[in-house]
Amino acid sequence: MFHAEERFVPFEKKIWLSSPTMHGPELEYMKDAYEKNWMSTVGENINEVERLACETVGCKYAVALATGTSALHLAV
Repeated sequence: MFHAEERFVPFEKKIWLSSPTMHGPELEYMKDAYEKNWMSTVGENINEVERLACETVGCKYAVALATGTSALHLAV
């Protein structure tokens, strides 16, 4: 627990998170998913991500999840 007599020392180096960027067809993919009502963990875009993961790794099945927390839950 933090105590008032302890001095807080900020980190000297920061690790910056990358901000989302839109280069190329990303906006079109988002609009397409929105128009088809596939704003979830299902749909043709997700199917393609899972297929490419299998192809890259050499496995039979893959599951794309929305968050790292979801992946940890699945792993448990």
